Amino acid sequence: MSALRSPSAVPWPRGVRAAYSLGPPDDFSLEPSGRPRSPVAWAGLADRLGVGDVAYLRQVHGAQMLRERELRGGPGGRGAVLEGDGLVSRSGGRAVAVLTADCLPVLLSNETGTAVAAVHGGWRSLAGGILERALDALLAEAPGAPKGVVAWLGPCIGPASFEVGQEVVDALAPLPEACVSAGARGKAWVDLQELARFRLAARGVTRCYAEAEDVYANPAAYSHRRQGAAAGRQVAAIFPAPEGVGPVDARGGSIKNTRP
Repeated sequence: MSALRSPSAVPWPRGVRAAYSLGPPDDFSLEPSGRPRSPVAWAGLADRLGVGDVAYLRQVHGAQMLRERELRGGPGGRGAVLEGDGLVSRSGGRAVAVLTADCLPVLLSNETGTAVAAVHGGWRSLAGGILERALDALLAEAPGAPKGVVAWLGPCIGPASFEVGQEVVDALAPLPEACVSAGARGKAWVDLQELARFRLAARGVTRCYAEAEDVYANPAAYSHRRQGAAAGRQVAAIFPAPEGVGPVDARGGSIKNTRP
């Protein structure tokens, strides 16, 4: 049985397809070469999205966004896998994906669904401005305004589990009170989803939808902080709508198609 599911009640523009996983049996982690450890898991993701291939990067906890059309990497085996922490795709391009095991996955779509992005939102990437760069890249790919952007914030380590040192708090500053609470011995608890909401809202994106799932507290999910190097990887992926599909899908949620 697959761990793949659809983001909950997200009003994606018509034609946009999205999926994510939570723990076993699917493991989307990569070999040191950048190739999938489980090609079967990636094939299942492609089937779920109704596509032939899904593009991804070798994630490095930075803030670099790349365009899907600049890549040759992917489970299809087309060339070297490039480094980065976010991918943007437009109509006619491939689905794009990010992998997580505590970090925050973020999926974005412009108002028409003709441009989408997948973002790996670890604290280092958030501190480096990856969400702001993702929004710029998204709106550079297709017309639109921030107020029309739809954002999905996926499962990550929760605010009751993510204890950090003062150096992390300083790197993420400014942090509104809703994103951080004091811990013991100079530590603090940080809410990555709330921080992402704050950063996106500061750029005019208010249509945010989140999965309230703490992967550290959930033994069925992958968590690097809990499991160490043995942790597998969750995936979050999104596929852009074809040109001219139309406005928001009134049904909400993701659209599962079969292979053409």
